[in-house]
Amino acid sequence: MAFFTVKTDAESVRDGGNGNSAYITKSGMYEVIIKQVIVDQTKNGSQVLHLWIEHAGKEQPIYNAMRLTNNDGSANFGQDLFNKLCIVMGALEGNGEISDPVPAQVPMGKGGEMKTVDVLPDFEDQPVHMHVRMEYSMYNDSIQEAKTIRNFFRYEDKATAAEIVNNSDEKGKQYEKEAESIQDSYKNGLTEEDVEAWLAERRSGKKEEPKSNNKPAGGFGAKRTFGRKV
Repeated sequence: MAFFTVKTDAESVRDGGNGNSAYITKSGMYEVIIKQVIVDQTKNGSQVLHLWIEHAGKEQPIYNAMRLTNNDGSANFGQDLFNKLCIVMGALEGNGEISDPVPAQVPMGKGGEMKTVDVLPDFEDQPVHMHVRMEYSMYNDSIQEAKTIRNFFRYEDKATAAEIVNNSDEKGKQYEKEAESIQDSYKNGLTEEDVEAWLAERRSGKKEEPKSNNKPAGGFGAKRTFGRKV
């Protein structure tokens, strides 16, 4: 049984400044190498995917990049984003099925310590473009910062999943559209001015680092048998 089967129906592939720092800390369109897609499970039982990526020569994580299932095991809308990633990386050139996870060592621990995690082998060292949006919200009177992935684009021509499936003559058009409308997201009454002041305090060292919504899931790095062939 495959880990995931790619879908090509219209709803599954529907399409909705650029970063120049090695670390992804701003909303933008980024050219990255996906080193690994890591399969994890939260303490409440939902299935999530973390990304271990390389950008501008720097390897870094994006935790909780896509949530595949809810706590009750039902499908989460994050499956649509993962489906798009599969297509832009060429899944349809094969049989449309993603191989089961396998254990691997990834340097995601403190100080680059190696961690044993479950990864999807089909995605190792694959280049891709992605649209990242920074989201800011309030929780317990503290500002939280999270990276959310809005879309993936094929590396060669910046085509979206929809443009690939529909064999569009305007591949890359959606990329240009999204690149022209990059913006951060502010929730819970926060304003751009609030966040700019907060970031300035962080840079000056007068305020502690933010509480991030991009935290590892509860079971991160634990050995599991989920989805693994026996």
